[in-house]
Amino acid sequence: MPSRLLNASYSVFSYAARRYAGINLHPPLPPAISIELSSVCNLSCPECVTGAGLIARKNRFIDYGLAQEIAEQTGDNALSAWLYFQGEPMLHPRFFDIAGLFRGMNPVISTNGHFLDVESCRMLASSGIRKIIIPYDGISREVYGLYRKGGDHDRVTLGIRNLAAAIREQRSSLKIELQFLIHRGNEHEEAAVAAFARSVGARFRIKSMQVLDPERAGEWIADETRRARYTKAGEKWKPAGTPSRGCLRMWTTPVITTDGDVLPCCFDKNGAYAMGNLNDSTLSEIWNGTKYRSFRDSVFRSRDLTDICRECIQGRRVIFRSRNKH
Repeated sequence: MPSRLLNASYSVFSYAARRYAGINLHPPLPPAISIELSSVCNLSCPECVTGAGLIARKNRFIDYGLAQEIAEQTGDNALSAWLYFQGEPMLHPRFFDIAGLFRGMNPVISTNGHFLDVESCRMLASSGIRKIIIPYDGISREVYGLYRKGGDHDRVTLGIRNLAAAIREQRSSLKIELQFLIHRGNEHEEAAVAAFARSVGARFRIKSMQVLDPERAGEWIADETRRARYTKAGEKWKPAGTPSRGCLRMWTTPVITTDGDVLPCCFDKNGAYAMGNLNDSTLSEIWNGTKYRSFRDSVFRSRDLTDICRECIQGRRVIFRSRNKH
């Protein structure tokens, strides 16, 4: 743990030196990593690239051997492993085996909550996973289904209760976070969902919505626009402003897809900016390679030079606490 903390500290220091003092220090190996276990999902959420059928990965699920390699290559440096990206991680046939590989890296998962039967919840409670994020966008079936197309509200609600019970029974340190993706169709149920979160001992957080086409943002944006990723310019919506250069995420947190591609950040949904592939090179070789260095230099010159950076909300707040002070 001390070496991981030192690695993380130097990572932030080297970024700050570059961003604010112009001192060109190269980042150490990443202190956090995001790994896509599955590129498929059981839901069809309309503003999600996976739900809209826009993801085209060769491999639906990451190979266990590749996941094992990632764990071995990052184990000495990573303080955090996020075991999700575009698909539903619990669809992976070896989900619990892979989660075990990252047990010492404070793993976090985000699941849509449709696979939380009693036995799976018992396994989750003892898995070593630090936090589980579950989208829960409405207290009623009708409102939940406005965005979670194909979802089963009753099943998810029961699953959350199953998980809370398993955590209590095992005195597990696993934390539940219910995430409320706020939009104009569900904002009136915010307080009720916050109350449900309290009843099961879960943290409640509100997340601003990302849409596939910014011009369509007005169809979803809640009345309280301060919790939105978009601003209105005349009759059109556009991504809210962000810092003009630099990005801490691409300095600290690469994303690895089911195919083994190493991406600079989570906004590169379809891998247009793959820095290399772990089936051909080590993470260290890719992280320190010319292509990655050039990409970081470009982002430091101007984020307008790269399309995924122009629409990114890095530097802006996207997660909010409830007004109900939960």
